[in-house]
Amino acid sequence: MREFLKTKGFKMTPQRELIFRSFFELDRHVSVDELYDKVRQQDNTIGYSTVWRNLKLICKVGLAEEVNLGDGVTRYDRVTQGPHGHLYCLQCKELVEFDVEPVLEFLTVAADEHKFAPDGIKIEIQGHCAKCRKANKKKARPVDQPAAKRLAEKRP
Repeated sequence: MREFLKTKGFKMTPQRELIFRSFFELDRHVSVDELYDKVRQQDNTIGYSTVWRNLKLICKVGLAEEVNLGDGVTRYDRVTQGPHGHLYCLQCKELVEFDVEPVLEFLTVAADEHKFAPDGIKIEIQGHCAKCRKANKKKARPVDQPAAKRLAEKRP
């Protein structure tokens, strides 16, 4: 990591190393607050703004990207080899990644038809996870009905 940052024009400080290591150890989408809490468990001298700036640096050097789900909390996601989508539970805020490889050809054709040059793809499906649906049966949605049909019924 030290050499990688050096090639990008940045040096690895002990605080930066702890923040980077903590981010990758969490191995999930994290907010600044979550990473700050983890870092402070090991070094309580590191400030919130230092964690925030280093998360921005992790994004700048291409190791992570921001994920905004419309709930006012920016999360940071490790950059992976292939594109992936997110399933986002509106109740418990669980975020699950899924493979979008099966729909990439369709998306590419759609972009080509509109003479659009995509720089990236983000797919997010919002709803309620099985655990939350079970805990709150009033909001339970039938999962035996295809998702496309349920979404079509919501359209005006």
